[in-house]
Formats: sequence, structure tokens, C-alpha cells
Amino acid sequence: MTTDTTRPSLDDPIAASETDSQAVTTTFDAAALYEDADRALGLWKGDAEDQIHLFRGEVVESDSPGSGRSDDHGIQPFMRLDGTTQISKTLDLPIADGTPVQIGFVGIEDEANQTTLQLSINGVTVLRPPSSQATPDARQYQELSWSRWYYVDIPADALRPGDNEILFSAVDGGVGWQIMIADDREATKGQPDPVELPHASRISHDDGVTWTQERGEYVIRLLLDRYVSVGEWVSPVFDAAGEQDEAIKGDWTVEQLQLHCAMDVPESTTLDLCVRSGPHPTTDDASSDGTLRDDPGDAPESGWTEWSTWKPGTPVAEVSGRYVQLRADFSTTDRRLSPSLESVTIEAQVAIRPQNKPRVAAAENAQIQRSSYDMPHEDPRCRQLRQLRVECELDAVVAGAQTEFETIQRLHRWAYHIPLDNCSHFPWNVLDWIDLRRGEDCSIELNEYSQRRRDKMCLYPNVVLVAALQSFGLVARHLNFHSEGMTGHEICEVWSNDHAKWIHLDATRDYYFFDRRTLTPLDTEEIHQALVERLDKVETWERPFLYRQDLDALVEDLPISYWDGDYEHAVNSGEHGAMFLFRSFCHFRVIPRFDVFSRSRPLPVSQGTEVWSWNGYLNWADDQVPPLRHFSTHSNRRADLYPTLNQTRFTAQSQQDGRQLALWMETTTPDFETYEVRIDGGPWQPTDRQWNWSLRDGMNRAEMRARNRSGVTGVISALSVVA
Repeated sequence: MTTDTTRPSLDDPIAASETDSQAVTTTFDAAALYEDADRALGLWKGDAEDQIHLFRGEVVESDSPGSGRSDDHGIQPFMRLDGTTQISKTLDLPIADGTPVQIGFVGIEDEANQTTLQLSINGVTVLRPPSSQATPDARQYQELSWSRWYYVDIPADALRPGDNEILFSAVDGGVGWQIMIADDREATKGQPDPVELPHASRISHDDGVTWTQERGEYVIRLLLDRYVSVGEWVSPVFDAAGEQDEAIKGDWTVEQLQLHCAMDVPESTTLDLCVRSGPHPTTDDASSDGTLRDDPGDAPESGWTEWSTWKPGTPVAEVSGRYVQLRADFSTTDRRLSPSLESVTIEAQVAIRPQNKPRVAAAENAQIQRSSYDMPHEDPRCRQLRQLRVECELDAVVAGAQTEFETIQRLHRWAYHIPLDNCSHFPWNVLDWIDLRRGEDCSIELNEYSQRRRDKMCLYPNVVLVAALQSFGLVARHLNFHSEGMTGHEICEVWSNDHAKWIHLDATRDYYFFDRRTLTPLDTEEIHQALVERLDKVETWERPFLYRQDLDALVEDLPISYWDGDYEHAVNSGEHGAMFLFRSFCHFRVIPRFDVFSRSRPLPVSQGTEVWSWNGYLNWADDQVPPLRHFSTHSNRRADLYPTLNQTRFTAQSQQDGRQLALWMETTTPDFETYEVRIDGGPWQPTDRQWNWSLRDGMNRAEMRARNRSGVTGVISALSVVA
């Protein structure tokens, strides 16, 4: 963002005696528009690109809700495709426009498979030879017994609008292929109500002479290389009067606004820019905790205008104050084309009322980053979490902790040692997983291990850790990651108020990664960046780095390390230690909600036992590790997967000739209860979002924070001024 101002000098007594006028021009380039956005849905901007455009990549599927390995051993997730067996999958495609397309499917090849798959798409035949022939550099298909995603190019003109039938069979009836089935009995798990069963898969055991309905949906998808049809961008609220970065603002009013946009809008596409303004930095549809209200009509009156569409060449019709927010609506009816936005310039005519302002001695003000995705947060007082905290005596576990981070570490250690018994992929009822045993002294027994890696599949102890943290009002979530050629891993991430950031935790080994220089604990995206900076090429499934780079050199002199603790066995000991896992940090994804203990659905049928196939994930991607084509939702904006939480941002405006400050606060605090303010080191007091601060002569200091209903206090912002 760049800001230029032109105004009369206040040294002129005549000019200073009256309201001055100032022209303020603020320009946002594409990078600032994209990275700092409050919302960027269905959009993308690569690092090397200078414009924002619609996301490119569409998935057509009907299998996601039931795909995975069932907890019911009688429901097998794969069927063999050999002999006279043929399978049919029908997928509806509203628009067929000749864009490049692949078929993606989940399968398993037998060791030393020599059988070719035959695919027929609306009668057009395509062959997929065994991986040893088709993709010799993609050795994961030959060396790993785990299920994988397969991709097959098909002629674009093979598709047609409406129903498209895809047939699979083995050439000459050969043996060697298994295809995943998403069983209808599992489909309720992966989708909300109302549950829909497409009945779009059939099977024949006599070379296609007769057909019967399959028990579910084959995990077969159309992957189209074309733009999504719509996208939305929303800016944060900003100060058009030119004092965006000032700790204390003057009594300035924006009287007129003019917008200029650099954009490209090809035929069959649209890009509509909308604007609204207000006298205060929080909009009518934002609640105290920073979330959007379901009914903005219930919001207190703050004077913000409604959204209005900007018409090029004309000033903004209605201006209600110095604070402005923009929205851009992208759309296309020709999916081969996208509108693009390069920059936005705002010209404001500002009225300035000269007055004294107190001198700023220090200002510590949070930068709030919001996710584009609405992720419902958990209620720490829900039945399962309350019961977990009581039955497992977690208050005793954290008793005496001196800091919040020590509380996190104690719960991390507990989740590593707590015995687990009969765990299931669904639902996440952690109380059913925990094997609560007591010794002769009635204390809860904990496991000890002969190696650093604890027992049980990685999903389970880490979900137990998520639940334990959530029970104390600490925001935590499950995350999984993998690289091509490796099976992957499931872990926990927690928001730390002490470090004002997200932290990657692994309860299978009780450790975390940290930055060698600052000693700050790291999140998954930061570990991912440490890996991809060492990749010699863009990562693809056709030629994974694991099979072409020196893996020992990959981990030499890393800028990150790991906390080892006081255990007998090191984190990096054994076959799958910390540095082995470091190679897995190419792709990662989250379930885009936190309320997994109070609301059991939707969740993936399984995680960690078969390749990830649920299409409800929010996936990270970037220039070095591009989007996985079989998933619909990706982002390369850090804020989307790592929104800042429990931070308070203030806006201060001088009043009464510098003897009073009006302050507005905003936060994104899950389970928000109140704001708190401490003046000059006194006691913390609850306060409203907007409050006035009368200054005394000399130094004045105000500290501000949010508190949730569990009593957890957030990151402190502070302002020190001399009046």
C-alpha cells in the first residue's frame, strides 16, 4: 500500500484557523489486495503473478462423503477389477467446453503389476498401463502398498453436457488393480443433512452384458483444468483519510471518494467493485468477537453505508466516514477465461480540523488476519469436553503451570502417555478411546514406552490432545500432511497466546519444531516452507523429490530444529523420527471447523489408514507445491489456514484538543466474553468495544485484551502517550 497526501501547511495561521482540505491517494497493488484481504474465496494469485484471478481447477465428484476405510470390518473399501468385471460411474457435467481434463481415482496396484486398465468415457477409450510403464519416475506407485491417487489424461472432446459415463475394466481380464468404493452405509459421516446418495455407480460381472447397482460410489472424479465460475474478494476496513498507520488519528473526515481500478475483464466475464464507508473502524455486520452477524439488522447503529456498486468515472455516491471497505465480485460464463484485478487506487478529499494530539511514547497494536472460510469454533463446555476434563483429572495435570505455554506442554505430555484402547475413525468420541486405569494409590496410570514413538495410529493421540486443549478454552485443531512417496502423518495445532501464533504439536512423540535463531515454536506452514525452499523443482506426483534429491543433504544445516524433552529416546531415533517426518511436509490440509466434539458430522470416514479422499478439506498449496487436482478447495494465503486469534486491535482518535482519546477495539476471539482494559498498571476492568480514555498530565498507558468464557485472556495490545 502506498499513500500520498497534498494539503495546505498548518504553519499558515489563516489556513490553520479553519478546517483544512487534503487530497489523499492510496494505492493497493495485487499482492497487498490478496494477502491482506478479509476474504478471498474462489481466487488465486501466484507469487510471480501481478493480478488476482479466479482459481483454476474444478472437481466433479459424488463419492467424497463415504470415501475411506470404515470402522466396520465387514465394509471393505476396495474391490478387485479383473476377469470379466467392469464398473461404471456416471458424473453430471453441466458445461463441457473443451478444457483439458483428467480422470482421478483412488486405487491400489499389486506388486509387480503388469495389467493395463481400460477406461471408456462416453465410448472414447483410453488405456492406463501399469505404473512401472506409465510413470516410471513416480515410484510411489510401485514401492508403497498404501492406496494412492491416480491421474489419467482423457480427450477433452470426450465429455458432453449432462451425464458422462466412465467405464473401467482390466485389459484381457488381467489381475493387478483395486478401485476404492465409498460405501453408501458410510456416506452420512462425511456430509451434513440432508444426506444425499447419488446411486451413480454400477458393476457388471459378465463384460457389461448385465449391470447391478453398486453398494456405493466408486472414487472416480473428473478433474477439469478450468476456472471456477465465481469468486469474492473483500478488503479489510482501512482509513481513507491517510492515517492508516498512525497510532492516534486526528479529527479528520472524508468528504468525497473516487476509485480507480486496473483490471482486465475479457468478454463473458465480469468484475464488479463495491464500496461502503463508515465513521468508525468496525462495520455494522461485525460482532464484538470479529465474526459476522447472522442478522446485521441486529447490530448497533454505527452509520455505515450499504454496499454500492462502483461505476467507473464517477465518485462514490454516498460517503459516511473516513473508514472504507471494498468488495470485488468475480464471475465468468466462459470457464476458459477469468477477469483479473491488478490494483485499486482510492482518492479521498479529506477535511481536517486542526487540534493537538498527545505524543505517542509506544504503541503495540495487533494485526488481525482473518480466514476467508467460516470455521465454527468449539464450545469448551460441551458435554464431551467437560467430561474429559473431569474424568481424566486434567486440572491436576496443569496445576502449577506458570504460563499458558507450560499448560499446553503439560497437556501435550499427558496425551502422549495416556493409554488408548479401542479407537475408531468416527465419531471422535475420545472418552471411548481412552483406557482409563487406576493404580493401587488410585492415581491414573500412564504408559511408558521402549521407544520414542508411542503406540496407536497417529490420528488418535493427536485428536485426544486437541480435545484436552479445547477443554481449557485453548483453540486447537487436527491437521494432516504428506509428500508423494510417503504415507503422511496426523498431528495437532494449537493457538498460543504466549507466542501469538499457531504451533505444530505431535502427541505420537511429544515434540514440536522451533526456529533455531529465535527459538520460537513453529506451525506446519513454517515447517513446510523450510522444506520447499530446499526442493530443486516444483513438486509433482509424476516425479516426487523423494526419488531424485539427496535426502541426507536435504536435512543438513536446517534453520529449524525440534524440542527433544527429557526422554531416554530421542525424537529422531527409530526409522520414522523427526527428520524422516520432515520430508512429509509438502501437502497439508485441515477440516475447516473446530467444533468436532460437539458436532460429530461431517467428518472424513477415515484419516491415516487410506489416502486422503474426503473433499471437504481446506488444502494448502503454493507455487512450489501446486494444488492437488482431486481436491476442490485450496489456498496459498496464510491467513486462510492461520488466522490470528485472541488478539485485540485498537483504533485511537484524539478528542478535546488532545486531552481525551476515543478508542475502538476489534478481535477474533472464539467463545468471546468481553474486552478488558488496564490503565496505568491498575486492575483489569471489563469494557465495551468502544470507550473513552481521559488523559492526565504526563505518561499514560492503556493495555487492552480480550477474554473468552473459559477465562483465557488473549494477547495484549498497549498504547503509551504523553499528555
